[in-house]
Amino acid sequence: MGNNEREQSDLVEILVLENQSDEEAPMPPWLFRHDDLFKVMSSAPLLEKKKLTNVLNHIHFQGGHIHVLMKHPLYEECVLFKAKPEPCMGDELTCRWDQAYVEYSLGRYLFQYLIVAHEQAVIVVPAALLLNSSDKLTLQLPEKSHVISDRQVSRFICHGVNAELWQNGFQATGELIDFSPHAFRVRVQATPPSSFQWFNTETPSTIRFSHGRDVLFSGSCTCLQQKQNGHGREIVLATTHDQIKRFPAKVLRNPRRQPSPPLNALFEHPFSRKKIQREIFDISTSGISIYDKADEVVLMPGMIVPEMNIVYAGILKIQCKAQVIYRKEEDGKIRFGIAILDMDLTNYNNLSQILNNIQDINTATFSTVDLDELWEFFFETDFIYPQKYKHLHAFREDFQETYHKLYEGAPDIAKHFSYQKNGRIYSHISMLRAYERTWMVHHHAARPLDGKHTGLIVLKRLIHYLIDVHRLPSANMDYVMCYFRPKNKFTDRVYTTFAKEQANPQICSLDMFGYLTFSSRDKTSTLPREWSLRDCSTSDIWELEQYYKRVSGGLLWNVLGLTDRNQAQSLEKVYTAIGFARKWKAFALQHLGDLKAVVIAEKSDVAFNLSDLLNGFKVMVIDPNLSPDILFAAISDMTTRSLAESCPLMIYPANYVLNSGIRCEKQYYQWILNLEYTNEYIEYLRRNFRGHII
Repeated sequence: MGNNEREQSDLVEILVLENQSDEEAPMPPWLFRHDDLFKVMSSAPLLEKKKLTNVLNHIHFQGGHIHVLMKHPLYEECVLFKAKPEPCMGDELTCRWDQAYVEYSLGRYLFQYLIVAHEQAVIVVPAALLLNSSDKLTLQLPEKSHVISDRQVSRFICHGVNAELWQNGFQATGELIDFSPHAFRVRVQATPPSSFQWFNTETPSTIRFSHGRDVLFSGSCTCLQQKQNGHGREIVLATTHDQIKRFPAKVLRNPRRQPSPPLNALFEHPFSRKKIQREIFDISTSGISIYDKADEVVLMPGMIVPEMNIVYAGILKIQCKAQVIYRKEEDGKIRFGIAILDMDLTNYNNLSQILNNIQDINTATFSTVDLDELWEFFFETDFIYPQKYKHLHAFREDFQETYHKLYEGAPDIAKHFSYQKNGRIYSHISMLRAYERTWMVHHHAARPLDGKHTGLIVLKRLIHYLIDVHRLPSANMDYVMCYFRPKNKFTDRVYTTFAKEQANPQICSLDMFGYLTFSSRDKTSTLPREWSLRDCSTSDIWELEQYYKRVSGGLLWNVLGLTDRNQAQSLEKVYTAIGFARKWKAFALQHLGDLKAVVIAEKSDVAFNLSDLLNGFKVMVIDPNLSPDILFAAISDMTTRSLAESCPLMIYPANYVLNSGIRCEKQYYQWILNLEYTNEYIEYLRRNFRGHII
């Protein structure tokens, strides 16, 4: 680009950017140094008077301004002045001079052109002067005007975006002035004791943009140019990458769908505050991609959109936080990949269900369930067997009401999948948020249908759901766990063998518990005088941690979170807000001050889990010589005020139960997966199920 073309481009950019600004600060007149602008007018596209009139009225409607090019009567300098257009009917236009120019006696100046910034172009209007006074200007509009533009790179003015610039110990702060898809201009001042003498224009820098508490962009950049601005600098910086790596690579990615009719992405641009709408090309639960024309690009890789709405059928708005991951040129258009950083579980479930309905109808699962059908399914599949129903029947009305609330409106704590045909349920699986950052898989049952592995269908849906949801902060899902009985071929294949293959309990832990039902009729005498049962102290918690690390080394300690319970965001409050109960608390059983066991009292709604494994007590026996009579006396003390006839008692380690001669009804494995290792688990399932699950 030659100097003349560059000057023309600069003027177009300056006028367009100023026209986008909502600032009302008074501007001095500009000396006009772009005479070459008029040399290209003969070849510039023309604009009809009717369209010019509509542009002018739109500017008036929005309270905007235009520019008037005038010549000084004595010095013959050309000067640009701001003016406010009045409503225009098509032939004449009256403009009111900006109040900043009251001292300039504008009635003496000679009119040259009317200059109107519109979109990414400048309209040069060779109007005829009818009246020029100190407060207004009246013009006769021509039949045609000239449109001069630089469409190669669009730039947009910014509002309220804070900028922080770092470079090898140098730091400056200020604001983002404007941006293009490849670069941005900031106005910054060095932060003492930093000095611009330290700033090396040949060395990459790091820039961070924010608005309030939201980080909008952070990344590496290079300096294109800088100029002095009072005590600070105006610096033009270019991004260095067309792609960023937000998340580790995944072995399995949920397939991207191309919905028809297409969905739309709506958001407020984080820099310019302009409303943006784009048609979504493809979508999955991890993100979307869109296309832009080269001259309409408004995104850049690394930019974060704090609030984006994915609109389905013009009705349902799925809200999320998103980040632009890559930019690619394809067939004359620009494709942008946008990752979903976070969304609440209601929105995630809605998106997941929409995408589930797009896929193969033969394997589609449902998130709505007829509870009468569900009870029939649980009884018919022997999931609620006679012994389990013996424990539940006294509370059948309570747990029916619990499940009605749980399945109808508790997305923050519950999720389920069912495979159905004509309203009949053939398989089912569900999850509960059981601890602060742990979800429990349960209620997995199936019955046959035309030779299909219906139980694997819902398990596959669950795994595809977990692939993306676990990385969303709002999901509170660092771990997933389940309980199952040993020596079951299916659970051995899905869970047990994986844990044993990994041989690393920090990836996947497998702890065996002894289980028995403690009845109110079994209540014994109180604890002897030298024994005590009280709230766990910090030292008790520390000792329990050391014991569990030595005996198991697994993930249960992370799941319980006894050392860092955050009451401000506790799960108890989440449950209470939607009408449920969930809490757990640790108690120390001591003999003369020595810790012998820790009893974790858990409470949830009746039959929240049909085996009631989230009610009752988990006992961590530290001293293997602890007398069962002492243990049961402690449990008896804790259940004195309970109205329940019985409660589950789970004792760890399971061999304590066997060695102590305690009547053990059954054993349960507690399986916990650290979801940072989802890739390893998926690879395992691929090897062992040959496409049935993954």
